[in-house]
Amino acid sequence: MPDRSCSKLLRALLPLLAAAGCDGCPSSRPYTPYTLGSAAPSGSPPPLSGVGPGAATAGPEADAGAPDAAAPRFAVVPSVPAPEGGKQWPLEGGPVAAAPTGRTFETGLLLDVDGDGARDLVAWARSPDGLRGELLLAPAARPQALRTLAALPGDLDAQGCTPRVGLSQIGPSALAFDFAPQCGGAHRGAAGTGPTRWIAVIRLPGPAAGAGAPPELALELRLRAPPAEEALSASLEVADRDADGRDDLIVSVGLSGALRPFPAPAGAASEVRAPLVFLDRPAGLSRDAAQPGEALRALAASLLRDARGKSTAPAVAASAQRLRRFHAALCADAESGAGATAGRDAARAGEALVWTGAGPVRCGEPGLAAAIGHAEAVAASTRGAPIAAIAALDRGGAEARTKEDGKLLAKLAPPATAAAVYRTAAAPQPTRTGAFGPLAFEASGALLVRTAQGVVRVDPATSTESATDIPPWPAAVHAGPAELVAVERRCDAPTLLALFRSSPDAVGEMEVPLPLLRGQGPRARPGAAALERCAGTERLPFVPLAASERGFDIALGAALLSIDLRAAAPASSALSFPLTTPAPQGAARSPDGATLAIPAAGGLLVATAGGAARLWTGGDLAQATACAPANGGARVACVAGAAAVIFEAK
Repeated sequence: MPDRSCSKLLRALLPLLAAAGCDGCPSSRPYTPYTLGSAAPSGSPPPLSGVGPGAATAGPEADAGAPDAAAPRFAVVPSVPAPEGGKQWPLEGGPVAAAPTGRTFETGLLLDVDGDGARDLVAWARSPDGLRGELLLAPAARPQALRTLAALPGDLDAQGCTPRVGLSQIGPSALAFDFAPQCGGAHRGAAGTGPTRWIAVIRLPGPAAGAGAPPELALELRLRAPPAEEALSASLEVADRDADGRDDLIVSVGLSGALRPFPAPAGAASEVRAPLVFLDRPAGLSRDAAQPGEALRALAASLLRDARGKSTAPAVAASAQRLRRFHAALCADAESGAGATAGRDAARAGEALVWTGAGPVRCGEPGLAAAIGHAEAVAASTRGAPIAAIAALDRGGAEARTKEDGKLLAKLAPPATAAAVYRTAAAPQPTRTGAFGPLAFEASGALLVRTAQGVVRVDPATSTESATDIPPWPAAVHAGPAELVAVERRCDAPTLLALFRSSPDAVGEMEVPLPLLRGQGPRARPGAAALERCAGTERLPFVPLAASERGFDIALGAALLSIDLRAAAPASSALSFPLTTPAPQGAARSPDGATLAIPAAGGLLVATAGGAARLWTGGDLAQATACAPANGGARVACVAGAAAVIFEAK
């Protein structure tokens, strides 16, 4: 069992994400981490020595209570290049190891592996293109008896890339081999579609194994390439975490950068890290189930602390999105339900970028998404942005909402019961989801209904309906010649995407990444679990709020978003409420633009600038669509069946 005192200290340091979190635990023997970065310059060797990321990110608190912080660390031993030609490698005393047919030695280490007092050779032997090969052991006593310690998996696709390899001794009984394809932009696509980095950890036999015992492959790691805007890294460290006299392995995984269109983080927030811990057992390495869950929970708790402070709350939304993204990159169950595919199929399906030889990493933190959303909602409430707070609470769906979430939601948008006060005889023109609706209030309080025959004015005070000469407003959402077509969730894209045509006669559709991760946003099928496994392409319901030469304003649930088409590369961003753009007819806004009526949080969210938001439910609202509010938000009209219905809240 893991040492509990060590576990407590690790938890105390986790918010700092220091890889050396338990250096002060009894009997621990710290070693310099071996760092594997995913964005090192092409052709350069991996960083093999020096101070690891733990020292760079720990801060002054990392040394508190660590009496052996100055203890000697194991100096990482890097491999050396093979002799010229790479066909033979002379060993001490005269023996020569020959590379297998079709292979050449590239790099290797000389060390006493089998305990016989003579230094053996552990070397990487590669194919001519460098994209295939084996890690070989040539014993000093019998160098011709080559033994394969690890072979590069045949399913690693690195075609068109330049391989970069590294081999190091990272501890008294551990070697690390790193195969890192260095690829150009053409080979870096969406998350997980680029080349895969492969790391093999070799465990050397200890004295108890007896002379002649062979090394063994202890762990395989795969780091799949994230999108080009991000970088995935890992550092390896050996230390006796559970004080049993055996060196365990800690893999600290980090994600830096930011997906488009999220702002790039700076300073201390530039990288998020969490450890995977593998305990050394007689049967092999066994992953400690406590990690990375403890680290992720500590990060979410840190977000909540910041969310309650006036000075720290504004930064929480960006930090929350980075933590969500890191969770999805690290953990295969971040987006997957109980029925998710296991093993390599799950890794290929896009659930995670990190997996071991046993399959993708499953973190077992089903409540983490709700905890992050709660912290983001508290932060938005602290800074006086109730709509943004409701959007954060609604992203996980009602199924994931906690009791604390429910209380906060009721405070931000008190419930109201809607009652129908008028049902029209005029039949609204059918309109697809994501188009401007057939209903619009006038400033006078009268309702305009766009029908197949024209626009009808409804005066609910006198129960009269009359035809008008008002031109029907278009259903299509146009910004100049561009038309907003859809919002999609795809398995091969880490964010939601807005699709638009640049002109009516354009061939194909253009796409703009939205500032919402793939698991966020409303579901196309009502009631679908927010954590179900991604499958295919899903078109999401959205509500248009405005369209102009500048671009589009839309609502995805309670998330308000702007898509700016003016630049050469269209961009998107979050919107603040109230909106400043004019309200077109058919939008889910009042004539003065100050009131919204959007489906969210299981009801109809009606919010007015300068007033309180309320969550309307009841009546026919559950089946209603294309809602539009009157000025002040006292009335809302929606399409229900073949009629338009005017509701009031009680």
